Amino acid sequence: MTTTPPTASISTTGPSSPIIARPRWTRAEWAKFRDLRRPRQLLIVTLMLGVVSAVLLVLTIPATRGTPLSETSTEDVLSASVLGVDAAAAVLVVLAAWFAGVEFRTGAITDALLRARGRSSMVTAKALVIAAAAAGTAIVTAVAVTIAGSLLARTAAGADWTEVLAAVGSLDHLRLVFGSTLLPVVCSILAVFGAIVFRSVTGGVLTPLALLAGSMLAGWLPEGIASMLRPSLPLGGVHNISGVAEAGGTEYIGALPALVVLVAWVAGGALLAAWRLRRQDF
Repeated sequence: MTTTPPTASISTTGPSSPIIARPRWTRAEWAKFRDLRRPRQLLIVTLMLGVVSAVLLVLTIPATRGTPLSETSTEDVLSASVLGVDAAAAVLVVLAAWFAGVEFRTGAITDALLRARGRSSMVTAKALVIAAAAAGTAIVTAVAVTIAGSLLARTAAGADWTEVLAAVGSLDHLRLVFGSTLLPVVCSILAVFGAIVFRSVTGGVLTPLALLAGSMLAGWLPEGIASMLRPSLPLGGVHNISGVAEAGGTEYIGALPALVVLVAWVAGGALLAAWRLRRQDF
């Protein structure tokens, strides 16, 4: 009897590195996100909430600023309407926390990690999927609230279309829109990391909310501490990028340092979530 020795080519395929496995994780997470019905429902709710919030914020200008809406400038009307994107960020945070944390609640994370070739790749894939969904939704919401603000500026504030279009295309307004769309994306990514670190949907929701609350409560601290703390938090970074800090309310450090602050928060959250996932037994 003769036997054929196994060829060496069969055993040469070792486990792929996390960098190679990352596109597979991303495709898997995107397919999971796309096939679920709840994310689509929440994205529609986000768009509707943004538009409704924009209209309400513009209509409350006379009560909050003490001037009739007909005497409010077009820039102020558009600026108030853009804040509707920030109001819609709450829904995106819930979506991100649910998408990343529901597997821990159901126990499906165990089976997913047993088939994983790199746990860090799972963190990156979830963050990329949520970032893409949040960015797309925030951009669409920003366009919708800008249209709503333009209509209100034309009808309620009495501006002509030439003035409205000039205000919409101004650098200040575009910068404000960019910052408003950046806040939901950053908060959603941090919600993913929080859900993984705390292994729960609740932990994911509370992570960005705690950072936002910290930015607001920092004003109660001594002035020297507050001036250093608020620009280093995500909300302060977004305010510097959008130009809100230049108008007051948040210490101005510049757009480029603020971008470094946001990148540092995202990178730090990713490292912490990856470390937590690698160290935890399921």
